[in-house]
Amino acid sequence: MYKALNIVSIGLVLLLGLFSCSEDKKEEENDIDFDQPALLENLYLVIAPNYNQLNSSLSELNVKVDSFIRSPKTQTLNEVRNAFELSYNNWQKVSFLEFGPAASVGLRTAVNVYPTDINIIEQNISSNSYNLDAFSNLAAKGFPAIDYLLYSKSDSSTLSDFNDNNRKLYLENVCKKLATQISQVNNEWNTSYKETFKSQIGTDIGSSIGLLINNLNQHYERNFRDGKIGIPLGIRSSGVVRLNDIEAKNSEISFDLIKSNFDAMKNIYFGKNGIGLDDYLNASNASDINSIISSQITKIESELSQFNGNMVDAIQNQNQELLATYQEIQKLIVYWKVDMPSRLGILITYQDNDGD
Repeated sequence: MYKALNIVSIGLVLLLGLFSCSEDKKEEENDIDFDQPALLENLYLVIAPNYNQLNSSLSELNVKVDSFIRSPKTQTLNEVRNAFELSYNNWQKVSFLEFGPAASVGLRTAVNVYPTDINIIEQNISSNSYNLDAFSNLAAKGFPAIDYLLYSKSDSSTLSDFNDNNRKLYLENVCKKLATQISQVNNEWNTSYKETFKSQIGTDIGSSIGLLINNLNQHYERNFRDGKIGIPLGIRSSGVVRLNDIEAKNSEISFDLIKSNFDAMKNIYFGKNGIGLDDYLNASNASDINSIISSQITKIESELSQFNGNMVDAIQNQNQELLATYQEIQKLIVYWKVDMPSRLGILITYQDNDGD
């Protein structure tokens, strides 16, 4: 009996020793000599100007809308379209930051649900009775609704349609609502959330780095890879293409938006001209992962460069090239979602069911 107890005691000592070594190793791995506050300060300097730029462009869009509805003609139509395209591209620079102020108002679903619901839009215009805050109107507002209102018909037909006061009012209300929602989030990034973002150091899910990397990955996987390319291409529908699910289908600026979105995510990773996640990986003895990620980002940019504006044309005439691009986009997920968080001690908390 005593012999058995001694064996058990020895076993417990060994287990405790192994556990202690494991804990020491874990603490050692997470004890990264890196200036997180400097990283967050620089990332703020990347993020805040993008929100400011979006906010300013939406103010200009509303000015152009006002001119257009007062005098619908080719010149004012072109002006409002240009302002819309600039704003939509600027949205891509912040669309993946669905945390903090953006999360509190559900910004992404408030401004960019596509495909837009044409039937609801036309019903709203016809009745002139609607609440853009209602859940039933999620797919009848924001950038996709404007894309439909300004581009779905020929110039002459569009100008003719906007002789209708109800349609004028709907465009005006949608644009004002969009500007109001963005302005609210922008104001918070410039005031109350500014110090919150910069002070939430660490790697837990409530930290700024934890929130940023989780949202970057979730957006890249669901909204960039799938929403912008995979779903229209038919990846999620057994090869059946879904042209109606194309972002900015009417204005035909899909690839402009895709490139703007990817460039913005790249700037977060590299910190634009300052400290970025790449530096954090290098400081974490993970320069090998950073090198692979950097190389893959370059490959994706090269793949995207062969496409221009119109996603419909790409699906129909450059299908194999687009599939190859999708595969290169897919490869980055493993490095961004698995390797990078693992090396930095960050837990990925969102779930997906496609097996990556």
